[in-house]
Amino acid sequence: MQKPYEPSVNDYVRWTTELGAVHEGWVYFKGKPIDNEKRIKEGWIPVSNYISLEIATKPRPQCDLSKFFHKRIHVCICCYEEQWNELEFIRRRVSKHDDRDPDQIEYANTQRQNTHRGQ
Repeated sequence: MQKPYEPSVNDYVRWTTELGAVHEGWVYFKGKPIDNEKRIKEGWIPVSNYISLEIATKPRPQCDLSKFFHKRIHVCICCYEEQWNELEFIRRRVSKHDDRDPDQIEYANTQRQNTHRGQ
């Protein structure tokens, strides 16, 4: 039996909901595992772990960008742990600042052919 997919930050996923809606985007945030047994024992309401899926970004209106952590407005939706079985992994990126495919990156210590004339 195949182990269920466990999403990670910087994964690009396709989420097909039980209603047939399809969303694609980057996993922008993943919550930490929650000890619901302890919460129930102490009389608290159990909560679900979730990821936020960034499905779009748009430029921030003209403003002083030094006051904002994000330079763009991020449009995100929540996908709860009970729905992670509806996710399909597409690929992974290096970081949220660099969406190149890590498997396709050439690093400085790899040899490349010099194509400049005169060198």
